[in-house]
Amino acid sequence: MTHRILTVFALAAASFSAVSCKDNPELVRQRDEQAAEIKRLEGELAVLDEKTKDVPPDRTKDLAEAKARATVQAAEIERLEKEVATMEARKRELDATFSAYRVKYQVKPL
Repeated sequence: MTHRILTVFALAAASFSAVSCKDNPELVRQRDEQAAEIKRLEGELAVLDEKTKDVPPDRTKDLAEAKARATVQAAEIERLEKEVATMEARKRELDATFSAYRVKYQVKPL
């Protein structure tokens, strides 16, 4: 019941304001200004909608994944560099041992 009363009141107020606008030039001017403002804002919204269609997708997730892969790869590189350094040290050690062996057991040509 209250809803019906409010609806009737709203309709009466709307019809009264429509009649008032025709009678009062100030209200007519305000209505026209508001209509123009609504048109302007609708145009701006249309432009913004078009612009947002062309916005590239958000790559934040891809960037985070790439950073995680880079961290893992950097750790792998560091591990491999240590392994190469260890192998080079072992090679130098074996070269020195082999050189000492060749000096000690020098083969004489026939």
